[in-house]
Amino acid sequence: MPRFLLLLFLTVVLLPYRAEAQGDRCQGALNALNRVKEQITPTLSASTPAGKARLEVMRSTLENGTHLCKDFPELWFYRMVVSQRLGLDKDVSYSKEKVDELNYGNHFDPFSVPPAATPPPSLAAITNPRIGKKWALVVGIDTFQDKRAPQLKFAAKDSRDFVNFLEDPHGGRFEPSHVIHLENEGATLKGIKEGLGKLRVETKPDDLIVLYISSHGSSRFVDPNGVSYIITHDTDLNDAATLYATSLQMIDLVQEVNRELKARQVVLILDTCYSGDALTNPGSRGSLMVGNEDPPADAPASAAFSPAFDNLKVGYGRAVITASRANEQSWESPKIQNGYFTHYLLQVLQESHGEDTLDHVFAQVRTKVATHVKTDFNASQNPSFEFSEHADSIVLGVPEAN
Repeated sequence: MPRFLLLLFLTVVLLPYRAEAQGDRCQGALNALNRVKEQITPTLSASTPAGKARLEVMRSTLENGTHLCKDFPELWFYRMVVSQRLGLDKDVSYSKEKVDELNYGNHFDPFSVPPAATPPPSLAAITNPRIGKKWALVVGIDTFQDKRAPQLKFAAKDSRDFVNFLEDPHGGRFEPSHVIHLENEGATLKGIKEGLGKLRVETKPDDLIVLYISSHGSSRFVDPNGVSYIITHDTDLNDAATLYATSLQMIDLVQEVNRELKARQVVLILDTCYSGDALTNPGSRGSLMVGNEDPPADAPASAAFSPAFDNLKVGYGRAVITASRANEQSWESPKIQNGYFTHYLLQVLQESHGEDTLDHVFAQVRTKVATHVKTDFNASQNPSFEFSEHADSIVLGVPEAN
């Protein structure tokens, strides 16, 4: 069964909302901000004509946004850093006054090189990594406060089964106190951010972090403004503005993984749906609608989320494993009492007692999922795996250093 946001709802309710509420200029400004955040990279510079032109477009977009949405501090912050990149000292000073006035707390430089891209001290630290501690944040959501979101069948069970593997002394070998498990009512936007905040504070460079999320997801291909989300337990689907404000934006998750987590090895596992097809399937987890743009047939699932995923592939030790490609659905089955992806991921991990490398694990999972979904539903589901240098050799069940 496909796992995804009820995108039909977005068509029937939210798109008319956009038509009726074109005067909601602040929402348009926030969507524009999201696109700017996705486009910023450390290599973007005003030293080249092309780079300067892109930065000037960003600055113009953000300046317009601050005129339309004067009290949203993140707009002012990004206007400040883009103006700084362009050397516009007067606008930097003016924007900074607004940032301070609105008490904006997040002041990381989005143009800086992410810690993940910083080479380890030596090649030996990559090829024979010493694992300090192992940490995990596991999220499973199949019930939602907003009843317009379709209830899922096995997302919470998927998360419990994954936690059991991680804590198994003959499997993942994670210390239970280092596994944060958020399920349904506990998996609010605030709860998930607090979990990420704990990892941000507690983990060290030699550590390994695993992030697992099973819920509804929406693709940037089906959002008119290119925004992609993971739906949390308390996401409000009332309109476009509340969706933006109360769901986990993929760009924010990517920035957290890339810039805030100090661990050199981070594995992000997403069992959500990204498809933009117009299908309704028996016993499905909801209904899909036609998106504004169809992704390529072989597009990895990360392509459906955000261009910012490309930043995760820069540097060392970042792996992204997703349940399906960008044009596909993620299926579940009452027969196996799990999503297919999580079921076979756990099966392969358990067979090797967690001691096989991610590239070997993934190759088997992709084959098993594709084969069984084709047999059971005559559908295509091909899990996707993208990783930066040496992330393919990560072993989830590696023992912690004594």
